[in-house]
Amino acid sequence: MDARTVRELRQVRRLLIAAGIVSAIVAASAFRQSQKTRFTEMDVERINVIEPDGKLRLTISNAARLPDPIIGGKSYPLRGGTGAGSGGIIFFNDEGNENGGLAYAGHKTATGYRANGHVTFDQFDQDETVSFGYTDVDGRARAGFTIADRSNIPIRIVADSAMAFQALPDGPEKTRRLQQLRDSPVGEAGKSMVRVFVGKTPDRSSVLMLADPAGRVRLRLTVDSAGTPAMDFLDETGRTVRRYPTT
Repeated sequence: MDARTVRELRQVRRLLIAAGIVSAIVAASAFRQSQKTRFTEMDVERINVIEPDGKLRLTISNAARLPDPIIGGKSYPLRGGTGAGSGGIIFFNDEGNENGGLAYAGHKTATGYRANGHVTFDQFDQDETVSFGYTDVDGRARAGFTIADRSNIPIRIVADSAMAFQALPDGPEKTRRLQQLRDSPVGEAGKSMVRVFVGKTPDRSSVLMLADPAGRVRLRLTVDSAGTPAMDFLDETGRTVRRYPTT
């Protein structure tokens, strides 16, 4: 092989290497621009959706990995109620605080079953104020739409207190101090005053209940399981003061 042929082969080789490098750069650039990966099917226990700065905005998880409530950037192991044993979706606001979610659960028991499903919307710096819920124990189901009043005191204050009480040993002193907290201004931060409920009760009545700011039902419209309609006006003690129809 003469020198000229050798030089030409070397030139072709350099061109092929250069072409390969350019192709790799173009492919990497295209990947950076799209940042997409497509899956036909995927098994996962939890997915975190984050902002570019790493701030958590959304989790999709099974029951074991459902995140504890996050308030002021701090995690509180106080999950209970709708969150216990439930998988679902939890949303977080710009401050990094939990502000609503979807949670679902259901399992058989010795007597039958227990099931629940909830969609909630939290007041800013507080707990849920609007919710759609379903709770069912052995066929006695309550399902409906709820609007609740929440305190303007940040929920963080009562969460910190709850964590402190959680560490105390069970007994009369713990019970006394918990009641003292509930009766204090701080305790107001953990209270929910239901103002509106529209739905179905365990006795198979359809109802509309309107309550005053203290959470006391003052007007109740019902159609019971037999199909009988009624409208009741109640006083502050819960006593019916007027009813239609009167018989």
